[in-house]
Amino acid sequence: MIQLGTALKCTEPPFHRCVVLSDPQANGGHVVLVRVTTDDGTWPDRDCLLSPNDWFELDRPSTVAFSTCKFGAAVGRLEAAIAAGFFTVIGSPPPSVLQRIIDAARTASGMPPGARRWLPG
Repeated sequence: MIQLGTALKCTEPPFHRCVVLSDPQANGGHVVLVRVTTDDGTWPDRDCLLSPNDWFELDRPSTVAFSTCKFGAAVGRLEAAIAAGFFTVIGSPPPSVLQRIIDAARTASGMPPGARRWLPG
């Protein structure tokens, strides 16, 4: 079941991690999904940098790619993508890290304004 904090790993290279930043059970099924990608220093999104010390599912310095956020009423499609093998469910970031990502999403210049309305709290 897709919920706030659900984390996914793409099954194809480069195996990005993704995190759900909304609560689809409380908002009519709307999902805000952000990708976590390698931080090589050139990615434009610099609002939330993470390391393997922040989240055990990371194996290198990473950044949350707010500018590539996907959002909408997509619980069914996301669950179908998991069932089809495009993603695997992985361990969620710790609550403090999840909150840090959500807090950064509220002000990140790359975050689509329409996605912000589905962030919790």
